[in-house]
Amino acid sequence: MRPLRIKASSYPVSSSNFQGLQEMTDTEIEQYYSATLLKDFSDNTDGTGVGELNVTTDGSGAGTTIGTITDTKRQDAIGTHPTAGATTSVNVYTFKQVNSTASESITNRPVGYESSGTIGVHEFTDSELDTDILDKVLGDLVAQGNYVTGQYTLAASAPSGGTWTSRYTLIDTQVDETEDTKYIWQKTAATTAAASDYKPVKVDGTSLKEMTVAEIEQVVPNLRNRITDSTIGTYALQSGAPASGTWVQQGATFSDTRQEVGSQTYEGNYTGNYTGGYTGAKTYAGSYSGSYTGAYTGNYVGTSNYSGAYSGSYSGSYAADYDGYAGTSYAGSYSGSYTGYYEGAKTYTGYYSGAYSGNYAGNYVGTSAYAGTYSGTYTGYYAGDTVLASEETVSTVKLWLKTAA
Repeated sequence: MRPLRIKASSYPVSSSNFQGLQEMTDTEIEQYYSATLLKDFSDNTDGTGVGELNVTTDGSGAGTTIGTITDTKRQDAIGTHPTAGATTSVNVYTFKQVNSTASESITNRPVGYESSGTIGVHEFTDSELDTDILDKVLGDLVAQGNYVTGQYTLAASAPSGGTWTSRYTLIDTQVDETEDTKYIWQKTAATTAAASDYKPVKVDGTSLKEMTVAEIEQVVPNLRNRITDSTIGTYALQSGAPASGTWVQQGATFSDTRQEVGSQTYEGNYTGNYTGGYTGAKTYAGSYSGSYTGAYTGNYVGTSNYSGAYSGSYSGSYAADYDGYAGTSYAGSYSGSYTGYYEGAKTYTGYYSGAYSGNYAGNYVGTSAYAGTYSGTYTGYYAGDTVLASEETVSTVKLWLKTAA
């Protein structure tokens, strides 16, 4: 069923030019109903009305979250090597659409002509308002008709056609510290001004009378609730279109970018504990305490007497008591065990087994890995996380409008 309007030879309508009643066309519904009802959306700037969008950085807005936009930025300077990973600062924009129930109160209803079933002229019921008028208004909203306002879009600058007002600001911090700024725009003035001659009629006592703008606007709460119930005119913020229904992207894509972090080889000082394997020849200077078993060749020099067993040939003079000629020296070879003290410098070659404590400087050469704890300053080439000057894209999101179930 379509709403009826007064037909006249000229406008405004008077008793002299009145020609009767006729059904409103789709264009006439758009120019009067859609333009009037949707203007209430664009006039409301706080984002609290049912069906409207709001964006906050603390998530405090009214309604249901439809998505988020994140701006990440490296806190560490380009070229630095953070030991705990590159930290980031994050600013999150939370998008919500209000989907509560608006309070409905209609005292003046449009009149239509029913051509099937109960044929005749009667006021629109709530169900007929939804399907025959409000669904048409929502169709004009999602089609972004020239006569309507209230639509949202995501863009760096205002779209063409009509007047667009910036509602919310969204910032992505770039690698060079500049800002890539986009906005949520709402259309607040139509591309083409709607005609005001074709007004729907209402029952006024025993006659029909054109409805005023205020009487038409009584249906705005019903329109808001229709968005929630039908889901046509709802928005989503995500990288791809939602799976259920038909969705159309509104405007541009928002990209969150930041400096890349990569593993690079660089020269510098490293202080801390290193635990791992070492393979190869390396000079190690330090304190060694422990058992040493092996061949030792060197001089024994000291003032202490050496006491031990000596086995070998001794050739020299031997003086002792001799039962024979008194006072006579005996010279010859003596073979046997001699136990006594030896003093002086002597080269000793053999095996020494025991505890050795002192400083050892030399090369560690082997094929096995050395694993242990190293603590100190290392200057050389070190491979690790480095904040780069190049850019990486963290995420991309788009604003979607549902146009069909």
